[in-house]
Amino acid sequence: MKSYASWIVAVFLLVHPVTGWTQESAEEWFSKGIQAVKTGEYEEAIHAFRESLALRPDHEDTHRHLGLVYIMQGMWDEGIEAYRKALEINDTNPQTHYDLGFSLYKKGRLEEAVEEFKRAIELNGDFVSAYQALGAVYAENETLEKAIPQFKKAMELSPGDPAVHWNLAEAYSESGRKILAADHYYHVGVLSLERGDREAALGAYEKALPLSSEIAALLLERLYPTDYLPKGGRSISADKPSKDKADKPAIVIGPFPSTRVSDPWYRLKSRMNVRKGPSIDSEIVGKLSRGDKFQIVEEAEGNDAVTSWYRIKGETGTEGWLCGIYKGVVEYETLR
Repeated sequence: MKSYASWIVAVFLLVHPVTGWTQESAEEWFSKGIQAVKTGEYEEAIHAFRESLALRPDHEDTHRHLGLVYIMQGMWDEGIEAYRKALEINDTNPQTHYDLGFSLYKKGRLEEAVEEFKRAIELNGDFVSAYQALGAVYAENETLEKAIPQFKKAMELSPGDPAVHWNLAEAYSESGRKILAADHYYHVGVLSLERGDREAALGAYEKALPLSSEIAALLLERLYPTDYLPKGGRSISADKPSKDKADKPAIVIGPFPSTRVSDPWYRLKSRMNVRKGPSIDSEIVGKLSRGDKFQIVEEAEGNDAVTSWYRIKGETGTEGWLCGIYKGVVEYETLR
């Protein structure tokens, strides 16, 4: 409980919010709290923020920072209370709604957490973490049809973040969409390599392998470029350099244009299986190697900007269905 003297000061501040030494004292305590957080002295930070609030109880940032220290300490109930008080002062801060939602999520109050994440998105349509969190809550409730659009929006906003691709890959994998899941694990691998995180890239490869051997093979080439492969085949157990080829493009194309002039030829820039039907579960009827040429005969019904299938005829006579992935890893070159 506040001391009687502190209560008098608080009332004075409410009547005269910008006057004199008390305002400066509140700011001093706030600054001490910030410094204590930076040095990891969380008990000192809590004390300083409480002292600041005793002098200026309407200070939104102090409530928010107090909430932050509480959740860093795993004090979820106290964090929830601090964030709610901050929102009583200003209900239009998306970060506060997100932080409150996270605290509610950690307490298992998922429905309330969803509402806070939604509110954060309403206030900031580019809030990547809020889309990620909302998707995670939906996924935890096994409502993947709601989770996937949230992860996709996060990916649109932050395509270079491995975490957003990982979440989308996990959701696609759980919903049985193997090719899409493998595609996003591939992105996790490539982006992780770019950041120097080889362990994460290997983890992505292991996740992609049972979903699509073709896409996993492409990631393996990133992990172990040809110049560094041992003779006689590939091995992911050896400690090989992670240097990538400078001339190898990152990602690619698709879907193919619906309107084509005189059936142009394409050259495959990665090894792919040709299947009997437009499905990853369909029987493999042939293979195309890197450099093989083919024409598109037909597009599968339901092709969209995410995943697409095409019935092709190869230069050597191979016919069947080939999978193309928008902004994915299956790469083609149009021959003029």
